[in-house]
Amino acid sequence: MTGFIGEYHCKIDAKGRLLLPAEMRKQLSSEDQGTFVISRGVDDCLSVYPMSEWNVVVEKLRTLNRFKAKDRKFARMFQKGATKVVADSNERILLPKGLLGWADVKKEIVLVANVDLWEIWDKAKYEELMAEDWEDFDQLASEVMGNSENND
Repeated sequence: MTGFIGEYHCKIDAKGRLLLPAEMRKQLSSEDQGTFVISRGVDDCLSVYPMSEWNVVVEKLRTLNRFKAKDRKFARMFQKGATKVVADSNERILLPKGLLGWADVKKEIVLVANVDLWEIWDKAKYEELMAEDWEDFDQLASEVMGNSENND
């Protein structure tokens, strides 16, 4: 996989379903069409993993040492509320109510590509975050993507 791209402004219907944007679906491999795992993101968003990517994450979790408290705690917290969802015949997925509440996601959302997964953000929260983070983007880009000779 080369990675996902895009940012889509969407709405959740009254039943908590999200219509997956056509452009997003086009980026999925044939094996990933329609089946996802939704979990808590590491920020205040939800992560949407195609099944093939979720399987990669699970394999990483399997390498953790279950006899170390920190590893057990991370695995437990990371997987808390993770839910497998399958798109219906209209290409909608039902978003778990508990996860929507945790991320404080309302009706209007932004679906954002993040390399190998999608993030679901409450629209107002995402716009606020982007406005704050954008001020530091130049410095962040230098630190994260600049070569080591330019990082002081």
